[in-house]
Amino acid sequence: MTEPVPAKLVELVIGLDKNYNFMNFLHPERPTRLSLDLSERCELVFTLSDQLINAGWKFQRRPIEFDRDYGVNFSSFVWVPYSIDGGDMLPRARFKVIYEDARMGEYTYSLFMLDGHDQKIDLDPDIDNGFGRLP
Repeated sequence: MTEPVPAKLVELVIGLDKNYNFMNFLHPERPTRLSLDLSERCELVFTLSDQLINAGWKFQRRPIEFDRDYGVNFSSFVWVPYSIDGGDMLPRARFKVIYEDARMGEYTYSLFMLDGHDQKIDLDPDIDNGFGRLP
């Protein structure tokens, strides 16, 4: 890494809308599609929504994987303490990754979660940080 903590912070709060689509609930009153702004070096913070946490969801032990990155753009994940309304710390509810902005392209990342019945849920959105996609 070129510096300890990037100045830019990109947050995603993973939740389900009424049609069971995974969305970013950073602003719960107006959820948006899952997209990452990778225009510069940044810290990516992934958090499960309170809705999913209350339903018993958590991230798997290895919560994320980036396809074909080979450790160039994305650091390893690190768990971040998280609680709802100041309560007990919740295990595997939030983690962060550093994006280094070393290489442009299109990547697929996989989020690995467990639902309230410990069933594995995988989510594989694409991300583009420059010139990966054609119009």
